[in-house]
Amino acid sequence: MSTKNKIFQLLGFNPEWICVLYDLITYNYKKPLQIEVFPNIAMEIKAADRLQPISFEIKRMQDIKVTSPIFFGVGGARNKYRIHKDFLPYLKNEQYSNLIAKSSIVSASNILSKAVFIDHLCVLSAQTSVGFGVHIKRGSQIGHHNTIGDFTDINPGVVTSGNVNIGRGCEIGAGAIINNNVTVGENTFIGMGSVVTKDIPANSIAYGSPCKVIRPNNLWNI
Repeated sequence: MSTKNKIFQLLGFNPEWICVLYDLITYNYKKPLQIEVFPNIAMEIKAADRLQPISFEIKRMQDIKVTSPIFFGVGGARNKYRIHKDFLPYLKNEQYSNLIAKSSIVSASNILSKAVFIDHLCVLSAQTSVGFGVHIKRGSQIGHHNTIGDFTDINPGVVTSGNVNIGRGCEIGAGAIINNNVTVGENTFIGMGSVVTKDIPANSIAYGSPCKVIRPNNLWNI
């Protein structure tokens, strides 16, 4: 068996998210492995590895290698969108990789785009489409015949029923529940613990039980 490190490349940097990615990569692929970080802006690069140290190397954007797995190194719709734009001179969408925890269940009839992250203990039911750069975080339960748009974040413990349509560039807060046949428009933020029983228009900030639009989303537009 080869002892050569397998290289994993992370685009952009978040001090906490790199720890999540490192642990999931280690869980899926075991060691030895090597993490390379490609910052798109000048910033302090220091992981929040307070309990156990993790190691990684800092690389230049132009040194990205399409022969090794490539993931977003940050979460959040607007952050992933910005990084995607910055790396367009170096990468095509099909050159990104998916990172899916082996502890999760993804139905065989689903269609996943690229740069998809699925954390531990998630379930994606039948006939669901997941767009480019989508993050589905730990313990989320995604129903059948769902559509999740590009760059959207599904935060921990979200539950969606059947025939749910979530637009591009959304953030769905932890523990939110979305009812059957509901559409959440693009660039929309749904607050944690919300119960979404009817359609939410695009470019909204909405929360509550039942979920209601509180104000327009002026924070990002993807």
